[in-house]
Amino acid sequence: MNICKAALAVAKRHRTYILFYLVALSLVMTAILFQSVSDTHGSSPTYSPDQSRVAVIDRDGGAGGIATGLKDYLGQTNTVVHVDDNRRAMQDAMATDATDAIYVVPKGYMHDFTDAVSSGQNPKQLSVVITQGEPQDLSETKVSTFLSNLRTTYLAETAAQAGSSRIGESGIVHSAVREVVRAGKSTKTDAHVSVVTTHHASGNASATLVFGRSLSLGSYPIVTSMIVVIAMVIGAFTVETTRRRMEVSPAPSHAVGLGLLAACAGIGVLVTVYYLLLSLGVTAIMTGSLAGLTLRPVLLATCSMAIYVFFGISIGFVLGRLAVSTTAANGLANVLGLAIGFTSGAWSFGSAVMTGPVALIGKLLCGRWYLDAIDRAMGLGTYAGGTSSLAGWASSTGMVALFAIALVCVGLAVGSPRRHKERSRS
Repeated sequence: MNICKAALAVAKRHRTYILFYLVALSLVMTAILFQSVSDTHGSSPTYSPDQSRVAVIDRDGGAGGIATGLKDYLGQTNTVVHVDDNRRAMQDAMATDATDAIYVVPKGYMHDFTDAVSSGQNPKQLSVVITQGEPQDLSETKVSTFLSNLRTTYLAETAAQAGSSRIGESGIVHSAVREVVRAGKSTKTDAHVSVVTTHHASGNASATLVFGRSLSLGSYPIVTSMIVVIAMVIGAFTVETTRRRMEVSPAPSHAVGLGLLAACAGIGVLVTVYYLLLSLGVTAIMTGSLAGLTLRPVLLATCSMAIYVFFGISIGFVLGRLAVSTTAANGLANVLGLAIGFTSGAWSFGSAVMTGPVALIGKLLCGRWYLDAIDRAMGLGTYAGGTSSLAGWASSTGMVALFAIALVCVGLAVGSPRRHKERSRS
């Protein structure tokens, strides 16, 4: 208990780092969130559909006219832009804000679509690369509506053409696509809408988006603050004078370890609670209510964040065991925090656009696994529309936990030879 209190006292003496790295940086991330996600309960009682810039990349060679039909369908309410089919062009388009969303029709999609529909299954969702914000979520809804209407129309066309060999499978899909696009054009987009203000002004997707993105943007302040604070706490107990004093004390060595562990766990719990309350508060402010959130996704996402906090603690533990200086701890914390924030895709690019070596670095730094766990829990990004699963969330969260446990083991390993060497000198 005395060790735990002493460790917490050390953390209290370094509260400036907590105020800067955790509180100040989290407020900066919140400001970015406010700018990137539009307010869903705007002050004007009028309706005007969001106009987002979207691109459609066809890798199926125009089979069935699905890609062309999707462009026409999205073009009715969105601005369709051209993006070349290569990784560099897509990254440039997203980084320069030239497009809000890129939808990819993969090779063989028409055959996969017809096989799924014929077997009574829902068609596979298209791959999407998105930025943070509201318009692209509406375009995702339109893509889902297009595929759903295409499925229904295709079944009707197939039934009408039963027993006829005049057109093949591709022809039926072409005919269904034309009918879906024609039906979309016949819908009036200037219909008179009456806006009724209610207490629950937000929708589920909006509240979910804000809460999930708040936790995602927290990847930088969380890991940076934990590295610095825990490195300072553990480091205070590794200096020679303090270590010798503990060695001659009647307290067993395992009690010292348990006390430090309890202090680190207490700090981690406080950080988790802080960021949870911050995210809930931001969600309430931006959407007008927390009614759009459901308990299960929030609990899963919070659990992922707690494990990620543990990951930051484990890095600080390693640095503390190595007795690095305050300057070195600050420098390493900032470099790792910035690298994790960028390579994970947390900063407006979206994790799907981070491919190749950048994606590999993001996974090795653990940030990409954390964002994937948040997206799976909240049903965001490529998991929008209910394609996520508890097993997928558990696998991504488990990877974060494995990284944290491995780092703790490294810290224990590097500390033991160091202590043994100092004992032999004395």
